[in-house]
Amino acid sequence: MFVPEYTITSKALKNISTIEYAKAIIENTTILPSWEDQLKKEATVRIISGSTKSLGISIDPQSIKSAIDGLSPSPSIQVSNILKAINTCGVLSKDGEITEEDLKEINKALTTNGVYRNKKLPGKIDPEEILAETVQLFDWVSGLDAKDTHPVITAAIIRGALELVSPFENLNEITACLATYLFLKTSGYSLKSFISLESYYNNTKYEYEQLIDSLDNREPDFTEWVDYFTEGLASEVSTVSQKIKLLAKDTKVAKATGRISVSKRQERIVEYLQDYGVLQNSDFGKLFPEKSEDTVLRDLKKLIDIDIIQKVGSTKSSRYQLK
Repeated sequence: MFVPEYTITSKALKNISTIEYAKAIIENTTILPSWEDQLKKEATVRIISGSTKSLGISIDPQSIKSAIDGLSPSPSIQVSNILKAINTCGVLSKDGEITEEDLKEINKALTTNGVYRNKKLPGKIDPEEILAETVQLFDWVSGLDAKDTHPVITAAIIRGALELVSPFENLNEITACLATYLFLKTSGYSLKSFISLESYYNNTKYEYEQLIDSLDNREPDFTEWVDYFTEGLASEVSTVSQKIKLLAKDTKVAKATGRISVSKRQERIVEYLQDYGVLQNSDFGKLFPEKSEDTVLRDLKKLIDIDIIQKVGSTKSSRYQLK
C-alpha cells in the first residue's frame, strides 16, 4: 500500500498561501475572453516548448503557436504529440478524477505506445513492479487520505512518485507533468489552464535531479520535494495573477468587456494580433475561410471604432495592429 511520507513545512504552507491568493485573483478577475484564450495559448506554448527543451530539442515558439492555431502545414512530430496529449488531458478531466488508465492514455498520445516498460532503467524500480506500484499510487489518490490532503500537496506527491517509478520506456517526465496538470484540473485547481511549470523544472534542473535522486529509495520522504514543487507553482501562479491584474486595468479591455459587445470573430482578430502582431487582407482567408472579405472588414472597423486596433496604410496594402 502506498502511503507517502512527508512533513508540511512552513515553506510549503507559505507557498500554498501564495497559491490560494493568486488563484482567487485568476478565478475572479474579469478580462476579455480573447485575453483568456491568449493566456491559455501562452501556457500551452510554454508547456510544449519546455517539454521539447527537456528532450534537448529547441523549437521556435512562433512555430508552436502556428501549430496550435492549425496554421502550420507540417508541425514537428514532438509538437504534434505533446499538443495531442494536452488535448487528451482536457478530455480526461471531464471525468472528474485521474486513474491509472488515464496515465497510459497520456503516454499513448505522446508516444503511440502507452504500455509499461519491460526494460530496466538505472535507479528505477524493476519492470515487474511497475503495475503494482502505479495502481497503489492511484488507489491512494482516490482514497480518503488524499482527499483530506491539500490538492497542491497531492499533485506534488503524484509528480514525484511517477518520476520515481518511471513506468514507461520513453517520455516519463513529460507524462508525469501532464498527469499532474490533469489531477489539478480534476481537483479544482486548473487555474483556467494559464499555468506551465516546465520552465521552472528546466531552469532548476540540478536541484530537480538532486531531489529526485534523494527520493530514490524504498521509503522516500517527499518533504523537500513538496517544498520544491509548491515553490515553483507559487511563483508561476503569482506571475499569471499579476498579468491578469494588468489586463483588467487596461482601458481597452474594460471597454470590450463592459459597455461594448464584441463578437467571437472580433475576439479572434484580437487574439491573432496578440500572437502575430499584424493582420493583412491576405490573411483573412486563413483566419476566416468561410467568411467574405467584406464581413471581416466590418469586424475590423468595429474594433477600430472602439479604439482597440488601428489601421495602417490604405486599400489592399493596408494592415491592422493593436493600439
